[in-house]
Parts: sequence; C-alpha cells; structure tokens
Amino acid sequence: MFAEDVELLPKGAFLGLLQTHRDDPATLQHMLRILWADMDRGGFSAALAKPVLHFNGKLFKGAGEDGYSLLLTPEQIDLLIAAAKSNWREVEPAIFGTLLERALDPAERHALGAHYTPRAYVERLVLPTVIEPLRADWANAQAAALVLAHEAAALQGKAMEAKLAEARAEVKKFHHQLCTTRVLDPACGSANFLYVTLEHLKRLEGEVVNQLEALGHTQDQLGFEGETVTLQQLRGIELNERAAALAELVLWIGYLQ
Repeated sequence: MFAEDVELLPKGAFLGLLQTHRDDPATLQHMLRILWADMDRGGFSAALAKPVLHFNGKLFKGAGEDGYSLLLTPEQIDLLIAAAKSNWREVEPAIFGTLLERALDPAERHALGAHYTPRAYVERLVLPTVIEPLRADWANAQAAALVLAHEAAALQGKAMEAKLAEARAEVKKFHHQLCTTRVLDPACGSANFLYVTLEHLKRLEGEVVNQLEALGHTQDQLGFEGETVTLQQLRGIELNERAAALAELVLWIGYLQ
C-alpha cells in the first residue's frame, strides 16, 4: 500500500487487484504470489498487466514457500480494500513494531523483550548518544565557515572566491563526517531506534545543504560527489528473523519518505 501511494507500483494497481478479485479469493492468492515475486525481480507483472520496479527487499522473497501468500476470505479482502483506499504515503513506520509485538505469543514476546518504545523515550537515548555530539561538531564547522565567509566579504575577485571556497570546505568536511558515521543497535527489534536516528541524521544533512547554498553553492553542485546520508550507515543485530525483516522494511519506508 505504501509502494502504491508513493508510486513505486503503478498508481492504484494494488487496490485494483484487490477489487477485481474480491469475490474469488483463490485467484487473488495466486495473483498476490505473482505480484510479490515480480516485485522481487522487477519487469512486467502478469498480475497487474504492467511493468513494476525491482524492489530488492527480503519481504518479497521465497515465492515457492507455503504461506508465501495467504488465502483470504471476502471479508478480509474487504478490510484490505478499505485500508488500501487510505493514503499510506506518510505512514508512521513505527506502527509496524506494534503489529509485530501483537503477532507474537506472550512467551515469545517476553523472551525477545519485544516492546514498542514511544518516540519520546527513543529520543532520550538517540539524541545524547548520536545527534548531540554531531550537532556540537556541526556548530564548530558552521562557526569556522561563517568566520571565513565574513573575511571573504571584505575581499574581491579571486581572493574572495578562494576564501569562500575555504568556507565551503569546512561545511563539506563536516558533511563527510556525517555521511561516514555508523550507528549500531545491538538489539534492534523492528528498528524504531534506528528509524528515529535516520530521521535526525537526514534533518541535520538538510541544514548542511542549506548552509552550502547560503555560501554560494548552486543546486547542481549539491551532489556531494555522490555522498549523502544513507541506510548503509545503520546497523542492527536481531535474533528474530521476522523482526529483522520488519526492521529493514521500516528503514526503507522511512528513507523513501
């Protein structure tokens, strides 16, 4: 549903599939199996009669396994249709952790320590350990860049440009630090902590981009030679395979948003 609403899938395609086969659950089961497999490899999808992108995610692997797609009742399909009519573009990824928690039996939940942590509690850990140290370094880089920019304002011609280049270099140096920072959650669950970390890292990167623009960097120069904050900086360890797969899904949704 998220993929459909951000148009990774053709607009309205998944909802249309549910509606078309609402009264024939067995056919819908096979169509969903085909769609999941097509999303895993990309190309023309027989289920949608349209090409789909290559999603390359663990969620859609294993088409040959039992239970890969479920045989639903018409009433269950109606629930999916109602849900698919909503806009999932801005869905809060943290809800998936709650869904996983409720799907576990109490003994498994206790053994894993699976418990949804409210965002305010997540930030109590993420901000002082990851973000505040980076923001302190960013404040230093900004200060150095602004001093150089102030000196440039008193110059002209090549001397001014050289000084502005030094100011931009200070900002780019911090941006490189930001993009090479690695964060590990050694018991990541469904990735709420990593998701909040990613959001704050991208927000900080936005400030860096704005500062470079203020120092005369044009839009076409803001590619950072391919360097940007990505999911590759986030690492998690998790014993439960379902939670690990869900963590990856949560982070991809957050990154795409």
